Amino acid sequence: MHNETPQADHISLIVGRLSSYLDKLAGQVFDIEEAIGQTLSNNSVSNKNAITDLQALDFLRQSLEDLALMTLLLSDCGKCSVSASMLGAIGDKLKLRTTRLLLDGHEPNQFGHDQESLGDLDLF
Repeated sequence: MHNETPQADHISLIVGRLSSYLDKLAGQVFDIEEAIGQTLSNNSVSNKNAITDLQALDFLRQSLEDLALMTLLLSDCGKCSVSASMLGAIGDKLKLRTTRLLLDGHEPNQFGHDQESLGDLDLF
């Protein structure tokens, strides 16, 4: 490695870069979402499968945004141990219940298996 710094610093830097990458991925998904949404709004025929696919894409984007924020906040912890109250504060800043459950050690649901993933789109 570059300098002789504690391992926690390296982990914090890696998690920070991971957060940045997740945020960029969420931005790319948003751009795709917008393009598909414009195409659907220009077509007079509405396809239920297309709407469901668009909702899945929206859920993916929101999940990526939440994961980017979560990893950024966790990277700020640095060497500190993560307490339950700290995890609660991080969870309060997340949009989706699915990503908040990750902080509690639960496995995430897939799109459509959770009522929150069937909600309104963040598009128009």
